[in-house]
Amino acid sequence: MSGTLGKNTTIGKSSIIDKYTVIGSETFVNTNCMITKAKIGNYCSIGSGVVIGPGEHKLDSISLSGKFYSSTYEDLTLKPCEISHDVWIGTNAIVMRGVKVGIGAVIGAGSIVTKDVPNFAVVVGVPAKIIKYRFNDEKQRKILNSQWFKKNIKESRKIINKLKNND
Repeated sequence: MSGTLGKNTTIGKSSIIDKYTVIGSETFVNTNCMITKAKIGNYCSIGSGVVIGPGEHKLDSISLSGKFYSSTYEDLTLKPCEISHDVWIGTNAIVMRGVKVGIGAVIGAGSIVTKDVPNFAVVVGVPAKIIKYRFNDEKQRKILNSQWFKKNIKESRKIINKLKNND
C-alpha cells in the first residue's frame, strides 16, 4: 500500500494500491485488490479481487510487448480512473482505465466496466450494462443535494436518517 488514504479507510490483506491513487475517508478495500492511478471517494465498499485501472496496451502499436515502451508502467496506465462517493464494487469486478463511476453506483460481482457509470446506476455483466437505478430522479436529487458523503460519519448518519424518514 503506498497511495494516499483518508480517515478510517481500511485496506485488506494482499491488496496493492499504487502511489498515484488517492482514497477518501471511511472507505473499505477488501483483500487481493489491485488499484492503479485512481481517485476513490468517501464511504466506498470494494469487494475482494477487484481491479481498478489495469494497464492497457495500445492496440495500434506495432508490438504489444512492454519491452518497446519508454516507461512500461506509465505508458500502460495513461488515463486515471475515478470512483465517486458511496460506490459499491462487487467481488472480482474490473474497472478499466479512464472510467468514471458516479455517486452511489453499484458494480456487480465479476463485471467488467468499460465505460462511465452514472450516479446511482446498477451495472452488471461483461461488458457492464445498466440494469436499473437505485432511486427515482427526485430521490437522487435529494441525496445529491444533501452532500452527506462529504461529511464525517456522525453528520452523515443524521442526514441519512433524515432522508430515510422523509420517504
